Amino acid sequence: MSGATGRTAAGTAELDWDRATEEAVEHLRALIRIPSVNPPDGGTALAAGRDPHGAETAAAQYCADVLSDAGIEAQVLESEPGRGSCFARLPASVSDSEAEPPLVLLSHLDVVPVDGDAWSRDPFGGELVDGIVWGRGAVDMKDMVAMELAVMLALSREGGERRRDVIFAAVADEEAGGLFGARHWVEQRPDLFRGRDGRTAAAALNEVGGYSMTVGSRRVYAVQVAEKGIIWTRLTATGTTGHGSMPHADNAAIKLADAVARLAAKAHAPRVTPVVRGFLASLGLDAVAGAADDGDEERVQLELEHGTPDPVLRRSLNAMLHDTVTPTVIRVGQKMNVIPGFGQAEVDVRTLPDTDQEALLAEITQTAGPDVRVEAVLTMPPVTWPADAEIVGLMEAALNRADPEGVPAPMMITPGTDAKALALLGIPAYGFAPLRLDPEMPFLSLFHAHDERVPVSAIRFGLPVLHEVVRNFVAA
Repeated sequence: MSGATGRTAAGTAELDWDRATEEAVEHLRALIRIPSVNPPDGGTALAAGRDPHGAETAAAQYCADVLSDAGIEAQVLESEPGRGSCFARLPASVSDSEAEPPLVLLSHLDVVPVDGDAWSRDPFGGELVDGIVWGRGAVDMKDMVAMELAVMLALSREGGERRRDVIFAAVADEEAGGLFGARHWVEQRPDLFRGRDGRTAAAALNEVGGYSMTVGSRRVYAVQVAEKGIIWTRLTATGTTGHGSMPHADNAAIKLADAVARLAAKAHAPRVTPVVRGFLASLGLDAVAGAADDGDEERVQLELEHGTPDPVLRRSLNAMLHDTVTPTVIRVGQKMNVIPGFGQAEVDVRTLPDTDQEALLAEITQTAGPDVRVEAVLTMPPVTWPADAEIVGLMEAALNRADPEGVPAPMMITPGTDAKALALLGIPAYGFAPLRLDPEMPFLSLFHAHDERVPVSAIRFGLPVLHEVVRNFVAA
């Protein structure tokens, strides 16, 4: 499907993929220029001098306008002022009695803050330079917002019969857990994810999957079917304030530092889940799985280093084999010469699918020690969906047609996504934003990083692949 045009299915119009790609790229650039930074009340320092207040709603309105201009009914809904999400629907063309449960095209509109001085280009400029689109959200995940917009437009243009509704859901607040985005709408408006007969969607296509990675001579397309669980944890220490010139042991900074150091040093044994075992095999890294089965941490690291030259991919694979406990924020003290009486640290805990999260939290509490209070701020379970589902087979078939030398492989991701919210309704959300990437492209390292960027060539490859999967899943 690499040509300028391609006929989709019997009775449908021909699509111009060059035009569709150009449109998707322009939508991506326009969305990048909307500084939908989360948290939206963090001030302009988090958004490179822009004011992000209300920008999630602005991004949602942009999507709604694009869809409405094409004759697709769309709406912007706010969980609170400025925290907007866009919902649209292409209805099934068959009768209600013949319609099957919908497909959701899921994405998020918010992005993480930037340190503008560390970027080579304007993080909200949406610049297109030498075939590369630069800016915050180019990878995570306004590229997929733009691709899903383009798929909705393509489905509308080509016509044809559909046995399912196609629901477009571009939501706010994913980067902070979705309480003002997917989680809110799942709890308050579950009808947004249901068909006309009230049946919940059959599946959703989501972020963090479908892109290629190259290990040695193997090009593997990772299809996300599982993700780790989350326990965002806060440590609190208290002490006795006093003058910094007269030290004493009841110092909140020392208590907090000791607890964080113990947590960082605590080892967690490697384990191989079925999805990860298959993924390692697809990468030619069976020896890594064997070392983990033996509980040999040193050999796990040696096999990863031997088999995976890319340090970012190596870290990702290592995290797929362990529960991880990562201190990320420490706040204590206000003045150089004052012993602090209060401090807090935040710890990002990610759990494998078979981990008892309550037991791990108890272990963390014991490791941190009696001088700090440990509490879970946000807990989300892991999710795992069938890797042999119909829609996964369609992904694999579309990728094989587009790149016969590539190998699709189910994968577990280490971050969390809005898949956890849709899981509350029983909707399997598969990560599939197909992109063919050159081996030199540091894609994994660009999530939440400086100089976020995506090649136009990757979108040109992935857009017809994504469209084929959607079309074949919903076609009557």
